[in-house]
Amino acid sequence: MLRSFFERITKSMKPKPLDVSAFDDPLADKTAWHPQASGGANFKTRTLKEVSSSELHYKGSTAGLLFALVFTLMPSIFVVFFFSGGFFETEGETKYFFLFILIFPAVGFYLLYMHFRPIVLDKRLGYFYKSFKKPVNSLQRTNTKNHIKLDTIGALQIIPEYVRSKNSSYTSYELNFVFEDGDRYNVVDHAKYEAIQKEAIIISEFLGVPLWDASTMKTYQPMYKKNTMDTDAPYDSAGYDSTRRYRDM
Repeated sequence: MLRSFFERITKSMKPKPLDVSAFDDPLADKTAWHPQASGGANFKTRTLKEVSSSELHYKGSTAGLLFALVFTLMPSIFVVFFFSGGFFETEGETKYFFLFILIFPAVGFYLLYMHFRPIVLDKRLGYFYKSFKKPVNSLQRTNTKNHIKLDTIGALQIIPEYVRSKNSSYTSYELNFVFEDGDRYNVVDHAKYEAIQKEAIIISEFLGVPLWDASTMKTYQPMYKKNTMDTDAPYDSAGYDSTRRYRDM
């Protein structure tokens, strides 16, 4: 009896599967609805900027830069503190300290690289890319890890994920591209839902593809569909209200 009681408790705690029929799209049926990228930052990592009518850039946030700088600069502070106080008694302790302390700038420089790495949607090139190297449209004809052809994107997807750590718990929201075959690609992932939603709507209008939001179970339909829009036509991202074209399904 006690075992069956705990089994019922365990089953009740499991998340219920999403009813993707709410999105009224065959592509949603063959798309996975679990998080594409586990985890996620508890602060806004990127901000979407409109560079031109044919180009959107994700810029690293101030919070993300400060987070990277903490890892990069903190070791020097520890070095000054410990050596000034004669903390180490043996040469072996000093060696272990330096091996340990080198980890922090390595992580910091990696975070700085990720912070400044361009994340771009470019209609003139026809690509989304996460790279310092731009794709060459005449040569690159298939998707790679960091170069995605815009015309292969069939929809956008927002998925919430509850993240628990030792010090805090929060919900992170990831924005994914959904391809025509149902595969997905993670674009950004952080805890600021309003920013994720607003920027996803801008990208939805930019690409002319629907946005499925699993946190609200609503679909956002762009003003112009991908197969009817002029990919070089300008658009007014500031003119769209975040709830104007949502519909309850």
